[in-house]
Amino acid sequence: MSTPVYNQAPTVQNRPYGRLDAQGRVIPSSFNNMAYQADLNDTSYPVYIGYARPGASTSDPVWQIQKLTYTSDVVTAITWPQDVHGSANNDYQFIWGNRTSYTYS
Repeated sequence: MSTPVYNQAPTVQNRPYGRLDAQGRVIPSSFNNMAYQADLNDTSYPVYIGYARPGASTSDPVWQIQKLTYTSDVVTAITWPQDVHGSANNDYQFIWGNRTSYTYS
């Protein structure tokens, strides 16, 4: 899984906030306090994983979604939904409820 990148001027205002230490530096592990959703396959492995700020609705466009591909029960690829420009995007702008309808690359 990937860790969200801290962006001081995000283009999408849905990114989780990182907490700052006493010196004003971002605490990398502070991004882990997020809402989590998983959609499992028939062998109970996650196929889709989503992260958002706590309290996010699954119908709001505020989710970071990734799709996992398996070969012999091992993750062999992680892909991201394509945005309106057709580019793979790991930003917090997707709807969890629409995860199966996105194109991933």
